[in-house]
Amino acid sequence: MRNVRPFLALVLLSLAAPVAEAQRTDNVARLETARAANPRSVAALRALGVAYFKANRFPDARVVLDQARQLDPRDGVSALYAGLAAEQLKDYAAARVAYNSYLQNGRSRGARKEIQERLVSLARDESVAAARAAVANEARLSQTPGDRRTIAVPPLKFSGPDAEQLAPLERGLAELIITDLGRSSQLTIVERDRMQAIADEINLGESGRVDAGSAVRAGKLIQAGRLVNGTIVQGGNQLTLSSSIVEVSTSQLSDPASVTNNVDAIFALQKQFVFRIFEQLGVTLTPAERQLVDRQATTNLNAFLSYSRGLQAADDGRFGDAARFFDNARTLDPNFGAAAARFSAAQAAAAGVQVTAATLQSGLTGAEAQAVTGAENGVINVVGGGVSNTLTTVAQSVNPPAVAPISNSAGPTTVTQQQQQEPPPNRDAPSSAGGTDTPVARTGTVTIVIRRP
Repeated sequence: MRNVRPFLALVLLSLAAPVAEAQRTDNVARLETARAANPRSVAALRALGVAYFKANRFPDARVVLDQARQLDPRDGVSALYAGLAAEQLKDYAAARVAYNSYLQNGRSRGARKEIQERLVSLARDESVAAARAAVANEARLSQTPGDRRTIAVPPLKFSGPDAEQLAPLERGLAELIITDLGRSSQLTIVERDRMQAIADEINLGESGRVDAGSAVRAGKLIQAGRLVNGTIVQGGNQLTLSSSIVEVSTSQLSDPASVTNNVDAIFALQKQFVFRIFEQLGVTLTPAERQLVDRQATTNLNAFLSYSRGLQAADDGRFGDAARFFDNARTLDPNFGAAAARFSAAQAAAAGVQVTAATLQSGLTGAEAQAVTGAENGVINVVGGGVSNTLTTVAQSVNPPAVAPISNSAGPTTVTQQQQQEPPPNRDAPSSAGGTDTPVARTGTVTIVIRRP
């Protein structure tokens, strides 16, 4: 008997699956009929889009939900599910835009919190997807030279006996250089995350040194005009930072520039190094810009090493580890603002990785939750509050139509049930006698109060 029960459970599940799928198909068909009857109903489009998403018809969901968003840009549920559909289609840029729309217009606090977390982890996915797209379109991108004022800084390459301890400086120093170069109004600097994604995609740096050919390839993919090709060489207790400027269009390298100092003086060394890079780029800083470049993010070497390890972990997608490294960095130096910012971002990214369509739906409340549950059951619910819904309701109260539109149904009923259950609309006597919808002239004042969300 014990062996029979699990078998019976499996049989029942196998029988239930086709029934559930058939019901889902019927619900989608019902909502498609509703959309066809009223193609400009935001509620009908939203419900159909959610139903498509639940049926894994992501391209169809995206089209319908985008139509709903065009008709009512303030509809939060449409934006939320448009973002989920875009993610499934690997269009992370569109997902980000849709999620941000929900943050502006959505009503459920739990869903808003999860979306904020998801957006942080989504940024890495977007960078990786963009890098892959760039590699896929390499032939076309290689023919379009980048602006010489657009500068990219690949990770520096470390060599020396203390690689286990000091190799993380490859990313940490690259970020400091990017930040300092960005102080000049004459330059446009490629973000470190974008450059790192390209480097990872083409395995830049795995060979032990960044050669000019690899740097040029990365520059063309990122549409940079010039790159800073840098190295870190340890000799005893000293570090030597060297750089050459690579002209992406011609593959030519400038004469190298280098600076040397003790490991303990690494922050003074970095500032000396970045001023040499400005000279290589032919950039003259204003006094105000030079003052900004002179600022130190931190003067604590251990804090900076922990911060650099955090960058490595975040690049690898290990957000939990990254958060711990950044937390240690800000603990060692409470004034290290970049570490505090990265810590918060890594925490959010670690939580964002766990966000799914199911967890987002569980965070919906009130009318938003009812709209989604209704869509799953082939029912159209209105999420009220938008200006368009208010105006439609007022217009209908003044001149009720022959058939109440779907987008203003009062409860969770299907289209067929609604038509059967609703009483005939009230008409004035002349309209009833003539069989037309021409109302008697009416006067009155309509006051619409739109509360600030």
